[in-house]
Amino acid sequence: MNIVKINVTVYGRYKNIAGNQTIQLDITDGNTLRDVIDVFVKQYPMTKKDKSRMIVTKNKMYSSYDTMITEEDEVSIAPPVVSGG
Repeated sequence: MNIVKINVTVYGRYKNIAGNQTIQLDITDGNTLRDVIDVFVKQYPMTKKDKSRMIVTKNKMYSSYDTMITEEDEVSIAPPVVSGG
């Protein structure tokens, strides 16, 4: 089993939930942003309701959940944007 260690920057309420702006996740089931999201939600269950709407970036570019990643990539996760309208 190949383990990829990903450093993730989290924003908004995720920073409070995680207790830090930067966290490290061990990804064992694949190497896409979806795998990062799955591990993040598993580690921080309070974020589960946002799972399909989280905003993710790879190397400061908005990316699809199917985007491939490596340990060198900069990954960030932010809560979905909510409109009051």
